[in-house]
Amino acid sequence: MRLGMSEKKNYQEAQAFSAQSVSSKAELEEWVRFPRREIYTSASHWVPPLDQDLQHMLDRKKNPFFRYGEARPLLVRDAQGKIAGRLLAHISYRHITRHNERAAFFGYFECREEVEAGRALIEAAAEFGRERDCVVLRGPFNMTAMQEMGILQSGFDEAPAVDETYTAPYYPALLEACGLQPAFPVTTFRIDDVSTVDPEILLGGERQHRLLADGHLRIRSANTRDYEREFETLRELLNDSFYQNRYFVPITREEFAFQIGPYKRLMDPTINLVAELDGVPCGFVVTVPDFNPLLKQMHGSMGPRSLWTFLRGRSHVRDAVLIIMGVQQQLQNRGIMRVLHAELIRALCRGGYRSLTITWVADENLGSLATLKALGARPLHTLSLYERTL
Repeated sequence: MRLGMSEKKNYQEAQAFSAQSVSSKAELEEWVRFPRREIYTSASHWVPPLDQDLQHMLDRKKNPFFRYGEARPLLVRDAQGKIAGRLLAHISYRHITRHNERAAFFGYFECREEVEAGRALIEAAAEFGRERDCVVLRGPFNMTAMQEMGILQSGFDEAPAVDETYTAPYYPALLEACGLQPAFPVTTFRIDDVSTVDPEILLGGERQHRLLADGHLRIRSANTRDYEREFETLRELLNDSFYQNRYFVPITREEFAFQIGPYKRLMDPTINLVAELDGVPCGFVVTVPDFNPLLKQMHGSMGPRSLWTFLRGRSHVRDAVLIIMGVQQQLQNRGIMRVLHAELIRALCRGGYRSLTITWVADENLGSLATLKALGARPLHTLSLYERTL
């Protein structure tokens, strides 16, 4: 078959990129380090994750995700053999069972601004899904609901906080050129000065005052002296309160320990709160100091010098990040969430914290958006998942 000049050029460009599975320790190291070498400069707001954290995440013997799922790290190279992009194709059989949806996911997406490189990566992820009888490909979604997700749409001039996604400005156009469409928009928020927020604004409703006045509702700090029991309580509350959320799959005890455990020594229990109704836990707030400025200085390394940088600076962190919060389904819309928010503001002020960043809230979550508006939180970043049928 004879090709015209433009068709021949497109064909040659498509042939110039090939996606392959990571098959050696050296390739895994290339996969881990690619973004900071090829996509983001030191002037970017992007914060490199720790190399050992990513390697740990992909370890099939250590990560409990692999008891219920599969994953394939992929690299795409140009005609000269230079890496042009990476992603992780993965599938959770627990998601398939929970949502009755044969979906494959991709995460950790990073790619040069070259459409054919992106297409080679996405097609390799799609083939991974088709091999497992999936009918949709969706991402970026980093393996579980407790990890980062989405592609940044706006707010590129704002630095991300811990557990927030930051991606290159050209990714939305690149992914659409690869045949994916936006799905599930979310927004992050920030309160620049928590000392200006009046907690009483959140307690203005009759329901909130009644909850507090009758003495049945109590808000307490997390009990780190009984760490195992407390975090199991948080896991159970998380699974109950998020059960109906889109894409959410209940977190197993092993997954929760794997993802939260390493942060045990870094958490400030005074800004992690538990709501109890008649002595029974019914709601929670998980908030951590924003260590991202320190992590950025570490450049992905846990060497002695970078570790010293972190240890020296962590006591001076005055910004906080609300990672996740929830209330048991049967008690939602009764004002408990607003009471938790009010007590969190008070705890942050007592602890000398300056700002509060709220990780993503779905645009369809009108209740949470109303509470954030009452708090005076401003939109920080907008993000979206992308998907296509297979």
